[in-house]
Amino acid sequence: MSCLLNRFKAARRVSTPLIAIRTPDPASTIETLVSGFEENPPPFLQWDVIRGLAGVNEAGNSALALFGSEAIEVSQNPVEALILAAKLPERTILFLHNSHRYTEQPAIAQAIWNLRDLYKSNKRTLVLLCPVPCLPAELVQDVWVLEEALPNSGQLATLVRAQYECAHATNSLPELCEETVIHAVDATIGLSAFPAEQAIALSITPNGLDIPSLWERKRQMIEQTPGLSVWRGGETFADIGGVQNAKTFLTRLVNGKEPPRAVVFIDEIEKALAGSMGDSSGVSQSFLGTLLSWMQDKEAQGCLFLGPPGAAKSAVAKAIGNTVGIPTISFDLSGMKASLVGESETNLRMALDVVQAVSQGRALFVATCNSLSALAPEIRRRFKEVTMFFDLPDSEERKVIWDIYLRKYGVSLEVDENLALPPNEGWTGAEIKQCCELAYRLDYSLVEASAYIVPVSKSAADQIEGLRSQAQGRFVSASYPGVFDKNHANSPGGTRAFGSE
Repeated sequence: MSCLLNRFKAARRVSTPLIAIRTPDPASTIETLVSGFEENPPPFLQWDVIRGLAGVNEAGNSALALFGSEAIEVSQNPVEALILAAKLPERTILFLHNSHRYTEQPAIAQAIWNLRDLYKSNKRTLVLLCPVPCLPAELVQDVWVLEEALPNSGQLATLVRAQYECAHATNSLPELCEETVIHAVDATIGLSAFPAEQAIALSITPNGLDIPSLWERKRQMIEQTPGLSVWRGGETFADIGGVQNAKTFLTRLVNGKEPPRAVVFIDEIEKALAGSMGDSSGVSQSFLGTLLSWMQDKEAQGCLFLGPPGAAKSAVAKAIGNTVGIPTISFDLSGMKASLVGESETNLRMALDVVQAVSQGRALFVATCNSLSALAPEIRRRFKEVTMFFDLPDSEERKVIWDIYLRKYGVSLEVDENLALPPNEGWTGAEIKQCCELAYRLDYSLVEASAYIVPVSKSAADQIEGLRSQAQGRFVSASYPGVFDKNHANSPGGTRAFGSE
């Protein structure tokens, strides 16, 4: 018996009249609850804005027949449906679909509240089904909130075997090995039962279960959540030059005890949460509070990468997942924002639910930041694993970076003596990549291509020096073990300000 069904039956035993169930799959939730009342089942009914009131079981159909056809016709209106609901027989359970779309309306909130004492008197229950409970102040104290969790690994394994057995019964398929089941579970964890079932069924081929296809369907479903996307790039740490301390630390972290099952990448978090202290709409403040609470409650791991643009912060964050074979989810807070605070927070909570499910409770949040001035201190405390400073690469790091991108774009300095490296003191890895790409696309020499690049070390020299001063003795260096020291031998330019001659 599911945890949800146990808690629901416990609520029924004490005549709880109003229950909200947070569920990603209302149909599955209704099926679970109805199947739990096999002996002397109560009348089960459901309502949605298209069908109005409808019976779910025979007892529900009999209860609905008492109203007559004319009453049923007006039940598409939620207020009329709730007025009729007051006349349903004892022990009735009525499911209200997509309740979050209606409960903010005063008439509907009042109609729901009016059912509280009536339903408690004879063990009737109104069940509000919604992806995220959104209750007005007048109902918060009267509605008991339950949650139906997404399928766990064991349930998904059962689903994989059942779907494969059905397909095997009508087609000649290879035997399903346990290793394939494990990979299929990894590729579907985080999906609710119905889309997981569909994805598995569509990924069964004459050669067996197509795991890459299953992963792609999962990516597509994750990306239906506002603000979420799955990083599809193939970069690993081997494709990134320099920042050796960051790569060493992260490799040990993701291969250590209780390793993360997914990386959550937040790019330029200071911009995503900009205005959290003075946003008149309240959206940014709400996002900040929700994200802080969630990360604390779930004890989420977090790393914060600080440094100038182009210093490999994002490249390292995106490469973590591919390096160890776990998904990297891009977490776009701006893409979750809507015109209303409630809708924005609903999007954020849905995204966090997906992260929780996909990572099986072990997510590694990695946020990049170009400036700390707009970042609330409490955010920094949530990214408790490490705060790393990514400085501009020194000469040895630049040499490695040049080698990587020269190989990528098919350039050989040994073959063509005209392709000498341009002066590149203070260049970032992004600028080295840009130079190699320009030389390749425009059929230029590297020196000719460099004429179109103004390094950030010159265009933003003051800002970079300010960042280095902020990081001095406060954050871990991404390049070498220990705390960042701008006087360190490997620091480019030593104490000299970037951009100076």
